[in-house]
Amino acid sequence: MAKSSRRRKRICRNWTELPEKATASILSRLGAIEILESAQKVCMKWRKLCKDPFMWSKIDMRNDGEVNYDLEEMCRHAVDRSSGNLVDINIEYFGTDELLEYITERRLRLLYCDDISDGGLSKVASKLPLLEELDISLCQNISHKALAMVGSSCPLLKSFKFNKEWCQFSHDGRGPYEFHFSNHYPRILKAYRKRDQVTFHGILDYDAEALAIAGTMHGLRHLQLFGNKLTDDGLRSILDCCPDLGSLDLRHCFILNMEGDLRRICDERIEKLWLPHDSTEGKEFVARSEAYCFKWTELPDDVTVLILSQLGGIDILTSAQKVCSKWFRICKDPLMWRTIDMCNNFDINNYKPFFFHELCEHAIERSCGKMVDINVENFGTNELLKYHIAESSTGLKRLRLVTSFRITDEGFREVASKFPLLEDLDLSIHEDISHETLALVGRSCPLLKSLKFNKRWFDEGRYNNRYKLERNDCALAIAGTMHGLHHLMLFRNTLTNKGLCAILDGCPHLESLDMRQCFNLRLGGKVGRRCAEQIKELRLPHDSVDDIDPSYQFVFDQ
Repeated sequence: MAKSSRRRKRICRNWTELPEKATASILSRLGAIEILESAQKVCMKWRKLCKDPFMWSKIDMRNDGEVNYDLEEMCRHAVDRSSGNLVDINIEYFGTDELLEYITERRLRLLYCDDISDGGLSKVASKLPLLEELDISLCQNISHKALAMVGSSCPLLKSFKFNKEWCQFSHDGRGPYEFHFSNHYPRILKAYRKRDQVTFHGILDYDAEALAIAGTMHGLRHLQLFGNKLTDDGLRSILDCCPDLGSLDLRHCFILNMEGDLRRICDERIEKLWLPHDSTEGKEFVARSEAYCFKWTELPDDVTVLILSQLGGIDILTSAQKVCSKWFRICKDPLMWRTIDMCNNFDINNYKPFFFHELCEHAIERSCGKMVDINVENFGTNELLKYHIAESSTGLKRLRLVTSFRITDEGFREVASKFPLLEDLDLSIHEDISHETLALVGRSCPLLKSLKFNKRWFDEGRYNNRYKLERNDCALAIAGTMHGLHHLMLFRNTLTNKGLCAILDGCPHLESLDMRQCFNLRLGGKVGRRCAEQIKELRLPHDSVDDIDPSYQFVFDQ
């Protein structure tokens, strides 16, 4: 009969197994758009978490300004879900006066919301008595009049960002910090560098916003005025009227001359000070990535560990640990390597056994002897087993060696006695492992509860009469030495009813038994009834193989 390789599924991680607290912490790092359009549709557990009002105490509607959703309607839905618990909201590109009236909270961020007017912000300001943080960046229609109303209506305001766009973001693809300044830029910058007094028409208008801040926001601790046109007089007013100010960002405020004692006062009074010519690295409101990237590095360490633990060792060593210094630090913790999963999607055209071997050695070294569980697929060798796994892991409880043809019977027999605490063993697709080695494992590992001993194929025609007399040897070795087994998988084994009966007699605690494609068995009579009575989870020779672990890479008949 023609045979073909069964298409192997990619190995997937079950993220739904994370604790609810960890899942909620992860989802809270997503924006509202991602939650409503994607995350809540993953599964029932995630949908339940996404409907919790406390998930919506902070609503982040950040986007790149080019989405096709009705963002205002989506934002209203998010506000409704908060059930009055909303304390922090970020709106970008789509804010309107009507939407503002719909919202009351403690932190408000408006970015590129040109449809919000002075009148709209002034009207809603009286409804925000608990507001502590306000960010109005690149909103063209907001003036000093609205700022004065906000200051008067929000006595608890401690942080204010009011950023202007004297310049435009570069659209030529040269990077997120490339700018094209207005025609006044060369003259302004030259005057600033020479500290010359520059005369500007309508100079009083340039200080209107600074005076509104100074006159009404006396409790400010943090102020950012990127690209503002305030003068030295406006800055002095802010310093005089905001005695608690601890950080002040004046980058690109090029009209400032900082003459006389003004610079000294700033240095003495302000703990964190950015001057007009300082670097623009890190200014949040113009960086392209700020619109749609979320800072996974801000997750608590314990949540980050939970996430990284869902990855395989290869993914961690080749990718995850390179994300940032925090992830690298976590990935070096020996406790991260108690379980080492070297799963890989085998590709004969891109097979890298020596590369995987080296990564596995490195992972075992990082465990510092704390490893209790290891999975090796497609690249295991006698050297790896003897000099790294056996010598570094005396407390090993689970060992999985799949399709590792370079591990020989002699090689495994040499280390079998070095795993006295072993509870779970998977030796699949090891055609060379003998019944003598299985018996040694049984005698050396008294705590063994689970064994998988699977073959690649079963072809009765390839065995001669002498071998047929020995085809129960492995079953008898299991029955004679592994009396504490609870789970046994013998896919495509050559055992007969005699061997099966020996296992049922010798393993009285057996709860699950998988005998799929063990075609020497005849289970129509007493033996079949005994299996049904004694075994809770029973898989028979002709049962479906659809749920077989794809890492075994079995060949199936068409």
